[in-house]
Amino acid sequence: MSLDHAFGALSAQAVLHAWEQAQGLPPQQRALALLQMAWPDVAPQRWGTLPLGARDARLFTLFEALFGPALETLVDCPACGEALELSLHTADVRPELRPDDEVAEQPRLQCDGYELDYRLPGSDDLIAVQQAAGDAGAAVRQLIGRCVLHARQAGQPIAPQALPPAVVERLQQDMAQRDPGADIRIALSCPACGHGFERRFDIGDYLWQELEDWAERTLAEVHALACAYGWSEPVVLSLSAMRRRRYIAMVQQSAVPA
Repeated sequence: MSLDHAFGALSAQAVLHAWEQAQGLPPQQRALALLQMAWPDVAPQRWGTLPLGARDARLFTLFEALFGPALETLVDCPACGEALELSLHTADVRPELRPDDEVAEQPRLQCDGYELDYRLPGSDDLIAVQQAAGDAGAAVRQLIGRCVLHARQAGQPIAPQALPPAVVERLQQDMAQRDPGADIRIALSCPACGHGFERRFDIGDYLWQELEDWAERTLAEVHALACAYGWSEPVVLSLSAMRRRRYIAMVQQSAVPA
């Protein structure tokens, strides 16, 4: 099944359930759990093998479905500590949503007499190399070992772990060029001191933070309306967000002494 199909409307109950189930998961697994909620007809293992840029493009789609296109965040200037308020649009930073046949392609790289067939890294690869997070070199070697499908030197097979550093570096550059959405950077300039710097934008983390805030607000609304009217959680969540807010306002008004 294509990953580009549009998912149906997500109910508040389903989103709350996914939020609850994803509590305590590491960021990579958490992102996969949210994608599975939004696209339940896609085989779960498919998300883990999807290249990171393609995965994040769909996380942007999910974010837009839940919260709209606006991205509001704060960034501290590393030079002077000034807090910068950023107002972005998802269209400004989201990766291109590529067709399935392009996502599944296996590039070939020729460099310094070496010929490599490889695939772009996905979430499963990052999860697998997390144990080597304290050793950047070991993590890179493990990632290369997972993603290089065939390696040859002068036509003879060679183990991916035996590739020289210059070839590994060129491979990393080729991966980055083919999947620019895997590492989204925002160029910034501090208005207070003029310092220019970059910040990585992680849609998985941003989506989760927004989901956490939404879930806490929604649970508070359920509590207030359950106390006021005796409604169950499913009944409260079946109401639109606008209707819940209107009921909350009426409950608050009735509690104000005349």
